[in-house]
Amino acid sequence: MLLGAVDLGSNSFRVEIGRVDGDRIVTQSYWKETIRMAAGFDKNGALTPEMQEKALAALSRFHEKLAGLPATQVRAVGTQALREAANSSEFLPKAEAALGYPIGILSGHEEARLVFKGCARTLPPSDKRRLVVDIGGASTEFVVGQDLEAQEYESYHVGCVNTSMKFFADGVITAEKLDKAIVACCAEFSEGEHKFNDTKFDEAYGSAGTFGAVSDICVAQGWSDGEVTPEHLEKIRALLLRAGNINNIQFPGLKPDRREVIAGGYAVLTAVYRTAGIKSMRPASGALRVGLLYEQLGIVQNRDTRDISVDAIIRTCGVSREQADIVAGYAVEFLRMLDPGIDPAALKRLRWAALMHEVGTTISTSRYHRHGEYIVSNADLPGFTRTDQQYMAKLILAQRGGLGKAEDFLKSQANTRQVLAMRLAVIFAHARKPAPLPLITITRSLNNSVLNIAIDRTWLEQHPLTAYMLQQEADDWKKVGRVITVTTF
Repeated sequence: MLLGAVDLGSNSFRVEIGRVDGDRIVTQSYWKETIRMAAGFDKNGALTPEMQEKALAALSRFHEKLAGLPATQVRAVGTQALREAANSSEFLPKAEAALGYPIGILSGHEEARLVFKGCARTLPPSDKRRLVVDIGGASTEFVVGQDLEAQEYESYHVGCVNTSMKFFADGVITAEKLDKAIVACCAEFSEGEHKFNDTKFDEAYGSAGTFGAVSDICVAQGWSDGEVTPEHLEKIRALLLRAGNINNIQFPGLKPDRREVIAGGYAVLTAVYRTAGIKSMRPASGALRVGLLYEQLGIVQNRDTRDISVDAIIRTCGVSREQADIVAGYAVEFLRMLDPGIDPAALKRLRWAALMHEVGTTISTSRYHRHGEYIVSNADLPGFTRTDQQYMAKLILAQRGGLGKAEDFLKSQANTRQVLAMRLAVIFAHARKPAPLPLITITRSLNNSVLNIAIDRTWLEQHPLTAYMLQQEADDWKKVGRVITVTTF
């Protein structure tokens, strides 16, 4: 089996295809393009048309590279630049069309977790505590973990591209500029000093392009075998000051596409060393894209991180697991009735949302659907993209009450079916007792303007409260211009 991973990074886009060999993944092919998306914002924080065109062209080429792999075997994600872009929601559909696969936007924490997972898979086994630092184009991730598991992680909004743009936009490199950039990055990292200092780890590794570039320079200069120490950073500082301008940089070992961002990258890396008290760091390959591949492998082998995350938040919030299972089971049944050809991935997402539908009760039973929306939108849920969490949060918000609050979400027929399935599940589970659903048929008119829910008459007569709630449900949908009828047979 082949698996694909696409990383829409803030500096570079990468695609990797791996072949599954037991519990490991062997790289089949890899392709990288330097896009510098973090440098492509207009004054309003939106991706410029030119940057969008450049990114879409690259994704079209990636589509060819993926060579028709099924969507279930490909994971594509965006990182900090897409988290920040004011027009991200407009750009994503175009990006998905160009790539041919869904694209999720990772939270900073999820990006950090996957970075560690990827690096841990490519490093020798060890029981030592490891610090992994990933300096991207617009963010830097710190992760401390052991074996294959990340234990403490954080993402900060500084990277090689945005730091280079802020402090070295004119190309001039001076000691004063370098010092200002380093101090600014240290300030950004300062809140993590207690979590990532040298008492918290035994060895340190750097992933991604910036550390790799610095490590390559050290090797080419004959300073080390790839190890980077604070003394090596001082030597690189001297090289940068001697060059005096980005256009004059011609360091042995430095790839041409790194020249424009090496000054900013150096400043970020120096701040990393100062914050964490690093004495030595070595390169680690893999990072995010390998983490994505192994995450996919876990899903294929029924070890889905997302199931673990949902179970954990249910326990943390003190939700009744029995009721969660009842609602989730009903929701899946209703969605299959509403859309017999539904994609299994969509069924899973609805099931997870239904399992979490009562997490808001940990704050208050009043308006718990609104509290639940906030919790699921903002919680750290390993395995889920930010896009996934926002979608599930919308379903949780729309599970009860008026539908005006979800009117924009309901513009999509697919979303409408998911919301209706969730709401029907909540209604039929109101007694909080496990029981099979009655005989139900759901039909749509030819133009999809009317949806009829037909229920066994005897059962409905024996459940007058459910009958009343279903009539109220039809009234709620009528207020947002949808016609739902409830009949018996």
